[in-house]
Amino acid sequence: MTMRRGVAALGALLLMTGCGVAAAGVSGPDVKLDSGWVRGVADGDVLRFRGIRYAQPPVGTLRWRPPQPVPAWRGVVPATTSGPACPQASDNPKESSDAEDCLTLDVTVPGKPGARPRPVLVWLHGGGFTAGRGSDYDPRRLAAQGDVVVVTVEFRLGVLGYLALPGMPGGGAFGLQDQQAALRWVRRNAAAFGGSAGNVTLFGESGGGIATCGHLTSPASRGLFHKAIMQSGACGTVLLPNSVGLGTPRFPFWRPLKETYAATRTAAGLAGCREEARMPACLRAQPVKELLKLTGYFTAASYGGATLPTAPDQALRDGNFARVPVLSGHTAKEALAMAVAMSLLGTPVTDANLPELLRQGFGDQTDQVGRRYPRERYGSAPEAWAAPYTDAIFACPHVAAQDELTKRTPVYAYVFGDDTAPPFIPAPPGFPAGAGHGAELAYLFDVKDKPIDLDGWHVPLTAVQRQVARDLVAAWTAFAWTGTPSSNGKAWPRWRADQPVAHLITERPGSTATVSPSRCELFNRA
Repeated sequence: MTMRRGVAALGALLLMTGCGVAAAGVSGPDVKLDSGWVRGVADGDVLRFRGIRYAQPPVGTLRWRPPQPVPAWRGVVPATTSGPACPQASDNPKESSDAEDCLTLDVTVPGKPGARPRPVLVWLHGGGFTAGRGSDYDPRRLAAQGDVVVVTVEFRLGVLGYLALPGMPGGGAFGLQDQQAALRWVRRNAAAFGGSAGNVTLFGESGGGIATCGHLTSPASRGLFHKAIMQSGACGTVLLPNSVGLGTPRFPFWRPLKETYAATRTAAGLAGCREEARMPACLRAQPVKELLKLTGYFTAASYGGATLPTAPDQALRDGNFARVPVLSGHTAKEALAMAVAMSLLGTPVTDANLPELLRQGFGDQTDQVGRRYPRERYGSAPEAWAAPYTDAIFACPHVAAQDELTKRTPVYAYVFGDDTAPPFIPAPPGFPAGAGHGAELAYLFDVKDKPIDLDGWHVPLTAVQRQVARDLVAAWTAFAWTGTPSSNGKAWPRWRADQPVAHLITERPGSTATVSPSRCELFNRA
């Protein structure tokens, strides 16, 4: 998923005058940052600034340390190529990376000067806390249609992002600290791109949505953003057994720091680093490819330290979160994407194995789940399996977060229900269609490695789907501008615990969905 697609002629003039910015917009592809000049590219209706360092490379002695500021440079540094994905392992070589020098970001700016400083949206990619790449998401439509500045960020993942040992400053939360460093970079440099440092929206999907929720509760993130959008991931999101493949265990995205210490000692022993006093030095001497074999021990961020003093879901219940407007939601059939993955891995959900799969996922709640989600209500076994997983992992944690947040700050909720949306994971022939996990992304972004149609869309969309995409972009960017999402000129209703109404995003504009409180009683238990 990458960025593509303005004015180039004024670049030399900017260098001669020493002025990097018009009153409310970038005047050309040369921009002066707090650390030095960068040169981007004009790309149709946007300007691109790619691969900008926001922190020093976390290599050598900086591995497993908080992100450090970038030294100033002389001359003009090209900003034409996105930086690499942070280290991650995958069966697909195209999705693997061992590049530790990865703390970069991309900035996409409308090509036309603005009349006033624009909102800045900072995107945190999905992939849990172990995978993904920010530059896989091209925000051209958000920037050009919504007249906003969009920043996509690369940050440490897995073993390099969430390892911890006693006495290791920042341990267990380096990936979150990278995101905070990027937000501080935005605060210092937003004006250089015609953006407003006082109007920053942090948004993310899946793991990025979970991280966004975490930043709402992190003291170190206060004041770094002014609005938040959580897509398909909230503070209470927990993956249930089998949700990412047959036999996968239950695991949360937050855990106590002491648990991470124990996981690190175990993982270090497997890497041949068994003497605790020398463990940090021994681990820093390990090649990245060897460390990536330990990723399974580091799928969660740690709380109990300075970055996250408390588990984020508990912090919401305690009222310890930033008082900023929040837009929160999920797709209508999130777990269908997981059923697709299981099918592709050779274990499709069938009527024969459905009862056992539900038992493995829900344990002593299985009978209650069966009564709440009877098989005859659904057109296929995958849909019957996906319905309770969707509620337990996504819908109900979002409801719980929304109910807590709305006590102290404005909250708007949505359900993305366009069942015709292109699936994020291509489904096998005959698989039931539905708005699965990630389905909204092709409407907000152009997505890397997807086919491009003649009009330049990475995922070819029908005329109706394009209208839904325009409405979605309009809602997200209206929220960034004003703090209130709107579609077709109408503001969305606010979420209230006593009137839990979410905006339903479909081909039928103006629809809403009421969430029954009883729907989540089975899953939202503190």
